[in-house]
Amino acid sequence: MTLPLSPPPPPQTPPDTFRRPWRIALAIALVLSAAFATAQVLYWAAPEIHSPLPWMRIYLLPQPPALKLTRVLLYTGWGIALLLSPVLYAAHRSGRVRGVRACRAAVLAVLLLPYTVMALDALSGAPLTALLCLPTSGVALLIVHRAQLYLRLPARLTLIAFGWGALVGAGFAIVMEMWFAWYAGGYLMDFQHPRGSIRTLLALSALNADLFAELGKAAGVALLVLVFRRYADGLVPGMVLGAAVGIGFNLTESVRYVAEIEPGQAAAQFWTRQVVGLLTVHTAFTALAGAGFGTALRATTRRDRFTACAGGLLAAFGGHFLLDTAMPLLDRWRKDLFADNAVLGVLLGVPLVTLLATGPFVVICVLLLRRGLRDQAAELRAALPVETTGGARAVTPAESELLLSPRRRLLLELRVWQRDGTAGLRHLIRLQQSQLRLLAAPLAQQREHVMELKGFAMRPNVHPARPEQGVPS
Repeated sequence: MTLPLSPPPPPQTPPDTFRRPWRIALAIALVLSAAFATAQVLYWAAPEIHSPLPWMRIYLLPQPPALKLTRVLLYTGWGIALLLSPVLYAAHRSGRVRGVRACRAAVLAVLLLPYTVMALDALSGAPLTALLCLPTSGVALLIVHRAQLYLRLPARLTLIAFGWGALVGAGFAIVMEMWFAWYAGGYLMDFQHPRGSIRTLLALSALNADLFAELGKAAGVALLVLVFRRYADGLVPGMVLGAAVGIGFNLTESVRYVAEIEPGQAAAQFWTRQVVGLLTVHTAFTALAGAGFGTALRATTRRDRFTACAGGLLAAFGGHFLLDTAMPLLDRWRKDLFADNAVLGVLLGVPLVTLLATGPFVVICVLLLRRGLRDQAAELRAALPVETTGGARAVTPAESELLLSPRRRLLLELRVWQRDGTAGLRHLIRLQQSQLRLLAAPLAQQREHVMELKGFAMRPNVHPARPEQGVPS
């Protein structure tokens, strides 16, 4: 068997295939901007509040500086995006690929980065709390990353998803929540019958917060799935990206609750959000949205793609709204159940009510992950005969059994780490992941990369003298 010195040229693909991800990404950014602009218009048009009730002064407070800065940056970003539109069109017409990519990146940056102001303000206002929440968030990220038993996303993608959730997703949610707090009273409060209008206000406030929290998180998952679709085309990587976004969002929300919203119950809030709810609330909800996006990339019809995306988004939003609706009732029941011991009410009662409110969604996530891993294993096993019987020896029969056994690979990783340290472990993981990707997409370039990692020179009509057993020497 003769191996080519260079990979064959890629097949010609219609230009629309390359433009479509950019259009969807721009549409996502414009949806976020449209939501912000709608809230701004509602704020301007809101009836003026005149009330003798002292607590209504909350609607008359001045806007915080971070929200004002967000508004200025967004208005400026919209203007820059409009100015870049003809430049992008000219670069596209002239075929300047670098110019097109630079303009696209600039447009997305000016439309999305302003939302990070609110999240950065919350995190920088309580740096010690943020540092306290980082270790638990890091452990959760590691668990989510290791849940990929076969093909794994590059670690940098998991970190990018985490950063989106902590900054852009959380910032967008905070902005939309504040907008609602400023304009909703003027539309909804009836001072002749305040009790009924207050209930309506609280219900719509929860609905608003849940809707825009899930929208901001799902926007990041969709962008990452589109930009890095080489790695994220499937159920498992979509769920992992969604879970990482949820963990990042949970970090910023935890800091806000511990430091700003309920500082008198800092320990209870940390236990509730950074321990009990770390892998059961935002992580599970956004993982469901990610499952929909990842599945949509493999769908063959537009209807199936729409169904997958809509199903994931509805599951995420429905779970979040159900949690916020049921939690007050469950929390009242918890306090009554542990009325004699408040400490047990937090240590045992909080996990109990969280399990009741989010347990079904966590179970769905586990079942979806199990199904996705089984499908991956079946696809890899079906591709083994082509590689193991070829002359390249990129994957040998002995290595094939190892690659499809997560337990054996973990034990091998531990032995290599003890013997060769971190460098040897990283090389082993790179080799095995490259072999798994070769089985998933048998390309000549990927095969050459595997052989380089195994230490074989790629020469025509020259094969290794002995089969490799998968353990680097």
